Amino acid sequence: MPTIEAIEYSIADSIARKKPAPLWPTSTCIFVSDFLALSLVYWLAVVGRYLINPNYDLHFYLSLYPVIAVFLGAFYIHNLYPGVLLHPAEEMRRVFKCVSIVFLLIALSTFFERNGIIYSRSIFLTIWACGAPIILLARALVREMLSEKPWWGIPAVILGHGPCAARVLQTLTKKNTGLRLAGVFTDDVGSLSAIGSLPKLGRLSDAPLFAKMRQAEYAVVAMPDRSSQEIRDLVQNYCHGFRHVLLVPDLPGICSLGIAAHEIGGEVGLELPQRLWHTWACISKRIFDVFSSAFFLLIASPIFLVITLAIKLTSRGPVFFGHSRYGRDGATFKALKFRTMAENADELLASYLAAHPDLREEWDRDHKLRNDPRITTVGKWLRRYSLDELPQLVNVLVGQMSLVGPRPIVKSEIDKYGAGYDLYTRVPPGITGLWQVSGRNKTTYAERVALDEYYVRNWSVWLDAYILIRTVKAVVTADGAY
Repeated sequence: MPTIEAIEYSIADSIARKKPAPLWPTSTCIFVSDFLALSLVYWLAVVGRYLINPNYDLHFYLSLYPVIAVFLGAFYIHNLYPGVLLHPAEEMRRVFKCVSIVFLLIALSTFFERNGIIYSRSIFLTIWACGAPIILLARALVREMLSEKPWWGIPAVILGHGPCAARVLQTLTKKNTGLRLAGVFTDDVGSLSAIGSLPKLGRLSDAPLFAKMRQAEYAVVAMPDRSSQEIRDLVQNYCHGFRHVLLVPDLPGICSLGIAAHEIGGEVGLELPQRLWHTWACISKRIFDVFSSAFFLLIASPIFLVITLAIKLTSRGPVFFGHSRYGRDGATFKALKFRTMAENADELLASYLAAHPDLREEWDRDHKLRNDPRITTVGKWLRRYSLDELPQLVNVLVGQMSLVGPRPIVKSEIDKYGAGYDLYTRVPPGITGLWQVSGRNKTTYAERVALDEYYVRNWSVWLDAYILIRTVKAVVTADGAY
């Protein structure tokens, strides 16, 4: 076993030869993205209204244009620059909140001014309705285009070892976190191989020098096996100089979105949101489900007709198929689908597995086959683009399902959920969910269960909105579908 001295770098020499890591590029790019998005929405609304009614004074709205600075200031106050470690659902919430607050202030100011100028309500409503979506889209495009650049992200280091540090490393190496990992500090030689391919910057005692030379802004402490006294000493002795210190406890599986820290007599208390018990949040989700499902059923009626004709003309049997699933509180219901299988589906499956015993393990593990002999030609096309699930809008309308939720399961899957089944039954299953937007059939069954558990623990209106937006991309690309 090599010693830590043989593995670690000469940190003092290496830092002396390096320039401090730049911090401004990421924040600047996001800031410019917001400015351009707001400008685009503003002028499209103004020019569009002017083309409809040329009586509006463009010069007046030109004088209002600097108000965009107020939006950018609100974003800054809500820590959206650079927006490090923000979940997309939380970013959506903050952007929408900022836009709404600024527009409320503008509306109040126009009310109290009484200057006689006629404001166009359509312009302001258009900017309010389109502002947040366009800003979020612009931010996503900027991250997609620039996240592979070596300068992207705020520099950070990990202080730690073991499985917890490895999980943190796996997450933070994803570019959408906003951090750019420079390396790892650890005194545990045996854990170096488990931490990954990042540079081993040296001992824990070397970290303050790294911070002093402004090579990193964030120190992520991931050593949950240490005692509280050891953690306290470690933060005090080795984390000074870092502007931000993140302490990662070994608590995988608990709610992680919207946690708030509180001081309790010198102790740190973590408040875990319990949104499932917030009556108005649940009511708003149900109202959204009812109106959205009714709307989608109405506009999708021509698609229903086309699919119905395609099924009737290409195979024998009914158009719709109802399969027994378990829902909220463990109640069973018939999840409606367009029929995608042949009439003698069970016989076809039995004979196919008998002829291909090597596929029995795949079936027992996932309850799916990549080349399922039961599926019709039209059925393959419907499943690829998730069109077979359109009739479940009826299940949503009557309250058996939700637009977003855990993947509906059958009786044989309950045992595979284990203790997670209790979480599953706390919410109605969804037409779409985290599993559907996370690769679907490319994930393992254990990963599917973990995604459902994460959704229930972290449920919010904003998480639903994030999943619905991701669903559009997943359906268009047919990612992981078969």
